[in-house]
Amino acid sequence: MKNSARAVLVVTALCVVLLISCKKKEEETISLSIDSITTNTFIKEIIEEISSNYADDISREKLEIGAINGILGVLDEHSMYISQDEFSAFTRSTRGTFLGIGVEIKQTREGVEVTAVIDDSPASTSGLRENDLIVKIDDRDISEMHIKTVISKLSSDSALKVKLSIVRNKSEKFDVVVKKSVIQLQSVKTDFIDDIAIIRITHFNEGTVIDMSSAIKKALKGKATGVILDLRNNPGGIMEQAVRVCDLFLGNNKKIIDFQSRNKSESRSIFADEIDLLNGLPMAILIDSNTASGAELVATSLGDNKRAVLIGEKTYGKGSLQTIIPIPGRGAIKLTTAYFVSPNGKKIDQVGVSPDIEILKADQDNNIQLQAQPQQQGQKIDPVIQRAVDLLHGLSVLSDDGKKDEPQEKDASSSNR
Repeated sequence: MKNSARAVLVVTALCVVLLISCKKKEEETISLSIDSITTNTFIKEIIEEISSNYADDISREKLEIGAINGILGVLDEHSMYISQDEFSAFTRSTRGTFLGIGVEIKQTREGVEVTAVIDDSPASTSGLRENDLIVKIDDRDISEMHIKTVISKLSSDSALKVKLSIVRNKSEKFDVVVKKSVIQLQSVKTDFIDDIAIIRITHFNEGTVIDMSSAIKKALKGKATGVILDLRNNPGGIMEQAVRVCDLFLGNNKKIIDFQSRNKSESRSIFADEIDLLNGLPMAILIDSNTASGAELVATSLGDNKRAVLIGEKTYGKGSLQTIIPIPGRGAIKLTTAYFVSPNGKKIDQVGVSPDIEILKADQDNNIQLQAQPQQQGQKIDPVIQRAVDLLHGLSVLSDDGKKDEPQEKDASSSNR
């Protein structure tokens, strides 16, 4: 009987604990709901006040986008809202083709800044440069336009040419008419200096790995004794393509990279397969302060695995992965979801990748002047490429000497008789 009473007391106590626990959870849920309602009401009240009392007319959409960007802006500089037009343009660019003049842009207080000019594009042949400021489009002041209007005017087929008013170096002003065309974003270019193949990757899009495979075949067909991978001014692009580029040069299941995140599904280690398409051919990678994101991943992966010598300057330091999350009909948000860490455990974000052989831009300029030959006045010699060529020639000679020193296997038919 006592045992039965004790059991009833225990069960009753457990029920009380469960009731208290459930009540606490209910109170927490109610509290969270109240907080959410309060936050939404607060944001709504701010927007209403601005709409009613701000000195100029301003659309509600612009205020809402500003609120979204404000939320994302407290995270990091790479998390942001992307409008529907920007999202469409981004999607086209990753596929490798789009209609436009061939520039990458960002909005600033002074106007729209050109952040990159695509090689052999209409913008390039018209003389536009990185850091040029677009202040007018077709004689209309840029300050009167939303960024999506700017993108539309530069990339839509409504007009096949566009007049741009440019400010360069804050003082030089000029107008230029640029014809639009279908831009083929070829991310890989191959050249040779003597027996050294130079493969330049300008960015990583959906066709980069296929183009890289072709470049490697071209290098082997040309009997290259070494390969220079030029990643200078490469801002990154599709991270998965950068990972797969590493896989082309690494074998024996070597670690390519680690992704680390608060979200377990984003945290993973990636390893190479068993084949190096260059079969150990000496490599050098050229990097500078504009080498970023996926390009930094390639540099740190091949550098840590002793597969390539890094030459140039310390890289930008964007060692993070952004995931594009579409919002149907409203564009997308770009959200930082993971950071990547080198095979040797080195953090890249806010740190960058250091070269094995440092050549600063000031030293490069001095070297160009010193190497200029009288018969080649005005022709610039790239000292970083020259340093890489000299290094690879040296490594090739050492490799050949090593092979000569190796004991040769005797042919059984040539034994003493």
